[in-house]
Amino acid sequence: MDIILASSSPRRKKILQKLGYNFIIKVPNINEDNTSKLNPIDYVIDVSMRKGLKVHQQYQNDYVISGDTIVEFQNKIIGKPSSNQDAFEVLSLLSGRSHYVISALSLTYNDNQITIFDSTKVCFKTLKKDEIENYINNFNVLDKAGSYNIEDAEKYFIKNIDGCYNNIVGFPEQKFLKSEMKRILDEK
Repeated sequence: MDIILASSSPRRKKILQKLGYNFIIKVPNINEDNTSKLNPIDYVIDVSMRKGLKVHQQYQNDYVISGDTIVEFQNKIIGKPSSNQDAFEVLSLLSGRSHYVISALSLTYNDNQITIFDSTKVCFKTLKKDEIENYINNFNVLDKAGSYNIEDAEKYFIKNIDGCYNNIVGFPEQKFLKSEMKRILDEK
């Protein structure tokens, strides 16, 4: 029985390795559209769970870890931008304001599933147009919820963070370390 990380996120991979787990990666292909109009927390949990179930269908004897991360601003989900112009509009919207990064993490095993989530408050500095354009031109924003990666944006955009830093990265580490999920993986 292997541990499978159902994610293409290099950040989730890095954190899971840092925590001492050996695993293989299988990337699920699911529709992430919010067709059921779920609220931000229910949505991120739903996507995380569906990713885990998708991979578990093929690897039923293994332990599948899956996750998802979104940005929530004024109770609206901000996903990945569709273009650089979209990224500019999102970063302009977040400028000088606070938003929440919500990450869910699921463990699917033996026809069971456990899911945890965390929410971290992020406050942006007030950004100038050229700062936003410079960031977009120098970093890959198109595959990042909210149009930014905390590791890159930290020195440019972030005024303060209230909560788990690695949750912003995409892995709710503080909740994971106290969870039943960790106990099950450690006993595996």
